[in-house]
Amino acid sequence: MNDSNIDGSGKASSYVRALDLLGQMILEKPQGFADCTDIWNVSSTDRLEALRLKVLEEQKKGKVSVWNLHGIPKSYLTSGYCSAALRSYQRFLVEHFHEQHLLNEFHQHSGSSSDLAERLDQEVHIPEYLQLDYRNLEGTDVVQSVTVRRNQNVFRKIILEIYDQSCCITGLNIPTVNRASHIVPWSEDKANRMNPSNGLCLSATYDAAFDKNLISLDDDYRIILSKDIKEHFNSQSVTEYFLRKEGQPILLPKQYEPNRSLLARHRERGNF
Repeated sequence: MNDSNIDGSGKASSYVRALDLLGQMILEKPQGFADCTDIWNVSSTDRLEALRLKVLEEQKKGKVSVWNLHGIPKSYLTSGYCSAALRSYQRFLVEHFHEQHLLNEFHQHSGSSSDLAERLDQEVHIPEYLQLDYRNLEGTDVVQSVTVRRNQNVFRKIILEIYDQSCCITGLNIPTVNRASHIVPWSEDKANRMNPSNGLCLSATYDAAFDKNLISLDDDYRIILSKDIKEHFNSQSVTEYFLRKEGQPILLPKQYEPNRSLLARHRERGNF
């Protein structure tokens, strides 16, 4: 809910409140949903769909609904907050379980990075009853757009984990400012999209420089600079951030070292 929240809208907090209140409604009047009093522990999207349909039924009844209870603001049920919150929670569970499945594959894998990439190249399974809702949010190619977003998130988590949450150039270990940089871009190499050997953990500045082919790595994992930097920029900041880093080896990951052939492809894109 927080991931999809629009800043300043209050939607996330309203949805969380709506589900908490729905739990209270069910506690007083179970209506066949006694197992849903603690909605945050309901992990079945099918069960939540059955509950959502019941909520819509009670929503239409308005003041005569059995869930129109004293002490609980009527608007959460009658204005559709409960049903909308349930739908948001269902989408979260679909995507969360997909990510957890892929991360489990990563943690249990003992083979090569290319084999792992193949195992991680999986589509999100979206139940039929959620697909129309997703189409309204994502457009027509629902499965692909959701899969790309969630798989990219999994790739980021894997890269940060194998690099101990730290930028491989500076050692900066603040995950919120570090990026999972693809050596060969996501759009250009489907086979290596999820390959951890096609990734580097870089802080934002170096991620941007790497993405624009201003820096790269040689076969010994030492930093090399594009001639575009060395010939056109000479400020103190450039010296500090780039010129002094030239030739410095990166901090290697715990496993799945950067693939040298992919690094060679990256160097071909720049003026090295």
